[in-house]
Amino acid sequence: MKKTKKFPIGLKVGAASLLAGSIIWVAFANGKFIPVPSYTVSRVIDGDTFVTAENQHVRLAGVEAPELDRCGGEEAKQALEKLIMGKPIYFKMIFSDTYNRMVSLVYTKDTYVNKKLLQSGYAYYMPRASTEQIADLKPAGDYARSHKAGIFSDTCTQTVHTTKPSCNIKGNVRNGNIYYLPDCGVYHNTVVQLYMGDRWFCTEQEAIKAGFRKPEQCK
Repeated sequence: MKKTKKFPIGLKVGAASLLAGSIIWVAFANGKFIPVPSYTVSRVIDGDTFVTAENQHVRLAGVEAPELDRCGGEEAKQALEKLIMGKPIYFKMIFSDTYNRMVSLVYTKDTYVNKKLLQSGYAYYMPRASTEQIADLKPAGDYARSHKAGIFSDTCTQTVHTTKPSCNIKGNVRNGNIYYLPDCGVYHNTVVQLYMGDRWFCTEQEAIKAGFRKPEQCK
């Protein structure tokens, strides 16, 4: 007779949300048990996306990791690999995105993967799904920011160029590729988030060549 084990995270899923695989029994909040399939990860693409042995592409819901060529990108991938490679995983799909990836809440037997990755600081909270379904993830992202963990440390989040102070022009991508010189009034309040694609420049010519422009208030 098979033993039934409670799932420690309280995973709430519907059978229709999951693909076929090996089975464990999961306890619902009301105490009822249902069989839930587990999966094996064949490879991790980056810090928020992986592929199962069944060739299903899964993206972590509520999680945005840096691209591999940006600050913290490789570390984010390694952090996700450490959480899920070689372990049975279980997930609840929230929706399928335009790339046919299953945007999901992902678990191992003892870890809520989305939450753990956010807490590590190698990804940030991004509510692309129903906020009700992923609302519990936001505090994990806030925790990493407040503790300056991972990409929120001064390695990837900077107000001063730590390795080359003379290259002190701040390039900010979030407001339309704008660069700020030290004499601009908002310069000292501008944060260079390297994990999001912000850049440091040594000269104005370098910034302009890269497609950045000076803001109107600083001309």
